[in-house]
Amino acid sequence: MTKKKKDINLDNELNENLEDVTIEEIDKDMEDFYIDDEKIENIKYNFDKERLIKDAIDKAEKDMTKSKIKKKYIKIAASIVVLISIGVYSPALAYRIPPVMKVLEKINDTLKIDEISASLEIDTIIPKAVVENNKIHFVKITRYKVDKTKENKESKDDNKGSDNKENNNEGSNGKNIVYDEYGVVNFIHQMSNQIINPADGKKFGVIKITPQNIEIALNSIKNINNDEARDYLNKALRKWENGDFNNAVEVHNYVWHMLGGEIGIASSLDEEEINKIKAQYFK
Repeated sequence: MTKKKKDINLDNELNENLEDVTIEEIDKDMEDFYIDDEKIENIKYNFDKERLIKDAIDKAEKDMTKSKIKKKYIKIAASIVVLISIGVYSPALAYRIPPVMKVLEKINDTLKIDEISASLEIDTIIPKAVVENNKIHFVKITRYKVDKTKENKESKDDNKGSDNKENNNEGSNGKNIVYDEYGVVNFIHQMSNQIINPADGKKFGVIKITPQNIEIALNSIKNINNDEARDYLNKALRKWENGDFNNAVEVHNYVWHMLGGEIGIASSLDEEEINKIKAQYFK
């Protein structure tokens, strides 16, 4: 009952207040409430538009600069990795900087890069740098393979007693030449075996290096059917002819590939054997 009475009193009060409001006052209130285009244009911004735009542009430029710097560092890092990888693959490229070359050779030896690249035949695709006569040049191992099945029986018989360390090989039938292609390549391979250290410690056949056997190899090279291999081995063995055996690892691995080698790749020179040969034949 009390609540109903209060509602009636509120209604009466509202009605009395409405009666006191004139039409003019209502119109004025409506006019103040209405917002037209002119009023919108007259509204003043409480912030600096130009400053806001400038800040946005500055932020975008900073982000772009950071992105460019990041990309630059990534490129630099990638370049360093590539250079180190190339250096480890071919330490001789750092020949002019001996300390760096030694570090690269150590990494190459530790990671067995030469053995891996040879077994995967990477060195038949990517040339390796070598230093000879104080100059850097590149050697790419040939992909050419000699066919053992074509080795003629006469050459086999003539060389039976020559493929060992105790004999000074005189070539086929006492002549200063080996006639079949496989025999020539294998002759050079077994000569190089004397002055290299194989990565796995395995050597299969050794022919002593003597001026006479070097002559046999040089005379026999013409029986190799591949021009590239023939030219390379001729140049390499001419150095042996003059007592320079620094290329023995490259020569060994070159003919090792030609023979389809799978084990016994050369990893370093046998300096002790080289010194013995020089002392005996190249004083």
